[in-house]
Amino acid sequence: MEKSIGVCGCICSECRIYNKSCDGCHAIKGKACWLDEVGLDICDFYECAMIKNGIEHCGKCNEIPCNKFWGNKNPEWTEEQHRKIVEERVKILKALD
Repeated sequence: MEKSIGVCGCICSECRIYNKSCDGCHAIKGKACWLDEVGLDICDFYECAMIKNGIEHCGKCNEIPCNKFWGNKNPEWTEEQHRKIVEERVKILKALD
Protein backbone atom coordinates (compact mmCIF):
# COMPACT_ATOMS: atom_id res chain seq x y z
CA MET A 1 0.00 0.00 0.00
CA GLU A 2 1.21 3.48 -0.85
CA LYS A 3 1.66 5.83 2.10
CA SER A 4 -0.98 8.47 2.60
CA ILE A 5 0.52 11.59 4.16
CA GLY A 6 -1.73 14.12 5.87
CA VAL A 7 -1.48 17.89 5.59
CA CYS A 8 0.42 17.99 8.91
CA GLY A 9 2.83 15.17 8.07
CA CYS A 10 1.02 12.41 9.92
CA ILE A 11 1.13 9.15 8.02
CA CYS A 12 -2.60 8.58 7.67
CA SER A 13 -2.14 5.12 6.17
CA GLU A 14 -0.50 3.91 9.41
CA CYS A 15 -3.57 4.78 11.50
CA ARG A 16 -5.72 1.91 12.80
CA ILE A 17 -8.88 3.37 11.21
CA TYR A 18 -7.38 4.17 7.79
CA ASN A 19 -9.46 2.57 4.99
CA LYS A 20 -12.07 1.60 7.59
CA SER A 21 -13.79 4.78 8.74
CA CYS A 22 -11.21 7.27 7.40
CA ASP A 23 -9.30 7.58 4.13
CA GLY A 24 -6.95 10.35 5.24
CA CYS A 25 -7.38 14.08 5.69
CA HIS A 26 -7.41 14.92 1.98
CA ALA A 27 -10.23 12.45 1.30
CA ILE A 28 -12.30 13.61 4.27
CA LYS A 29 -11.48 17.30 3.70
CA GLY A 30 -10.12 17.83 7.21
CA LYS A 31 -13.19 16.44 8.99
CA ALA A 32 -11.28 14.03 11.25
CA CYS A 33 -13.07 11.75 13.72
CA TRP A 34 -11.25 13.29 16.70
CA LEU A 35 -12.41 16.88 16.13
CA ASP A 36 -15.19 16.74 18.71
CA GLU A 37 -12.61 15.76 21.35
CA VAL A 38 -10.74 19.05 20.82
CA GLY A 39 -13.69 21.31 20.01
CA LEU A 40 -12.97 21.92 16.32
CA ASP A 41 -15.18 21.65 13.22
CA ILE A 42 -12.24 21.07 10.89
CA CYS A 43 -8.61 20.15 11.45
CA ASP A 44 -6.70 23.37 12.04
CA PHE A 45 -3.76 22.17 9.92
CA TYR A 46 -6.07 21.34 7.01
CA GLU A 47 -7.93 24.62 7.35
CA CYS A 48 -4.73 26.66 7.37
CA ALA A 49 -2.96 24.87 4.53
CA MET A 50 -5.73 23.85 2.15
CA ILE A 51 -8.48 26.38 2.78
CA LYS A 52 -6.70 29.58 3.83
CA ASN A 53 -3.41 29.22 1.94
CA GLY A 54 -4.34 26.91 -0.95
CA ILE A 55 -1.38 24.58 -0.43
CA GLU A 56 -1.68 20.79 -0.26
CA HIS A 57 0.41 20.36 2.89
CA CYS A 58 2.36 22.27 5.53
CA GLY A 59 5.68 21.40 3.89
CA LYS A 60 4.95 24.04 1.26
CA CYS A 61 4.66 26.76 3.90
CA ASN A 62 7.60 29.00 4.75
CA GLU A 63 6.60 29.02 8.43
CA ILE A 64 6.98 25.27 9.04
CA PRO A 65 7.04 24.29 11.86
CA CYS A 66 4.59 26.94 13.02
CA ASN A 67 2.86 27.35 16.37
CA LYS A 68 0.22 24.80 15.33
CA PHE A 69 2.89 22.10 15.38
CA TRP A 70 4.16 23.11 18.81
CA GLY A 71 0.70 23.73 20.27
CA ASN A 72 -0.88 20.44 19.18
CA LYS A 73 0.80 18.19 21.74
CA ASN A 74 -0.72 14.99 23.01
CA PRO A 75 -0.84 15.46 26.80
CA GLU A 76 0.56 11.95 27.23
CA TRP A 77 3.79 12.85 25.39
CA THR A 78 6.85 14.33 27.03
CA GLU A 79 8.28 17.54 25.57
CA GLU A 80 11.12 15.45 24.09
CA GLN A 81 8.68 13.02 22.44
CA HIS A 82 6.68 15.92 21.05
CA ARG A 83 9.77 17.66 19.67
CA LYS A 84 10.88 14.44 17.91
CA ILE A 85 7.42 13.93 16.40
CA VAL A 86 7.31 17.51 15.11
CA GLU A 87 10.80 17.16 13.62
CA GLU A 88 9.85 13.88 11.92
CA ARG A 89 6.65 15.36 10.45
CA VAL A 90 8.55 18.37 9.12
CA LYS A 91 11.12 16.04 7.54
CA ILE A 92 8.36 13.96 5.92
CA LEU A 93 6.59 17.04 4.55
CA LYS A 94 9.73 18.69 3.18
CA ALA A 95 10.60 15.47 1.33
CA LEU A 96 7.25 15.38 -0.49
CA ASP A 97 8.16 17.89 -3.17
